[in-house]
Amino acid sequence: MKLTVLVVMVAAAGIARADDRAPITFEQALAAVAKAPAAQIGGREIAAAEASAAAAAAWPNPSLRVGTSRLTARVIASAALPLPVFGTVGAAERAAAADAQVVRAEAELVLRDLRHRVAVAWIELARAAADASAQEVAARQAAELQAIAEGRRAAGTGADVDVTVAVAARARADVAASSARRAEDAASAELAGLLGWDPERPLRADGALVTGPAGELPALRGRLGAHPERAAAARRIAAAEASVDQVRAQRWPALALEAELDYDDASMTEGASAWDRSDARIGVALELPVFARLGDRARAAQATAAVQRARLTALDAELGGRLAAAYRRWQSASERLTAMERDVVPAQDRAAALSMQAYREGARDLSSALVAERDLAAARAETNDARATAALAFAELAQAVGEDVHAK
Repeated sequence: MKLTVLVVMVAAAGIARADDRAPITFEQALAAVAKAPAAQIGGREIAAAEASAAAAAAWPNPSLRVGTSRLTARVIASAALPLPVFGTVGAAERAAAADAQVVRAEAELVLRDLRHRVAVAWIELARAAADASAQEVAARQAAELQAIAEGRRAAGTGADVDVTVAVAARARADVAASSARRAEDAASAELAGLLGWDPERPLRADGALVTGPAGELPALRGRLGAHPERAAAARRIAAAEASVDQVRAQRWPALALEAELDYDDASMTEGASAWDRSDARIGVALELPVFARLGDRARAAQATAAVQRARLTALDAELGGRLAAAYRRWQSASERLTAMERDVVPAQDRAAALSMQAYREGARDLSSALVAERDLAAARAETNDARATAALAFAELAQAVGEDVHAK
């Protein structure tokens, strides 16, 4: 009787501890990514890149010089106004805008990777919670077997060795249940850390794991054209080509409008006033890019663009292989999960129930009941692992396709 009360108290404590955890669904976890600290970096990088693109439209600065002379003009003032009439400013603006698009695409890749990490962390939390629940069930069954063994010994139909074996089995089951709860705490802290929450706040994965369906491989392969990694690679090519255009625009001379005023020139003998002895000049200056090695710079920019195009070709091949591998892993995990849920666990459940009933009736010994219960606990744990593995494989498949996995 005391043992039964103790088992109930332990079970109630486990339920209360589980209820203390804040529930979080898969959709809530993904929605919280937008407010995570790591998600704020990309927005600031995009703002900086867009500001740089706006600054690239600036014209060259005008210059102003003022001086004097002992023998000629008392005040010499000159000004130069560069005129970017050959498209250099426009080319620089387009290059900066292309670079900003690259930053935007890479920031989206970082955010997408963060969402994937959060999805994996939530699945691991769900796996840990399911494993903890299975271990608690196994611990309760071990306690029940211990109670039965002690009752049979008290009735004179059982032996001390059966009680000793049952006590050892229960101790092992209790240790496994405690370890599983610690693993759930660790998974909770990891998910909370990714979301920027308090890691000491215990979380509980709420909702079913998403394991499919994924669709047919040819249809998935047709969606690779819109893959975010491919889009980022295409923007890197556009940025490299814009840099080529920028270098080519610099082959034209830089034009500047110049003006000079010589006030009160002492070398001029005519004129009764200072303004009469003043002169003004206006002209045009051309800055010739003779020594700028623009040919080498243009070839370097073209080579960079060629590298980016080669990377896109390699990425296309990599994405195709990654998708095929992820699809096969998802197929394998789904088939394993189906077999465990449909065939293995029901059979083990029936075997454990029959062994327990036979032990209660004295038709079988304790070892057979313990083996059946352990096999059932192992089958349940393996099913939980298969379900989490299938969910992770589905998340990896969505990542390979270039999309986010969503809850049902």
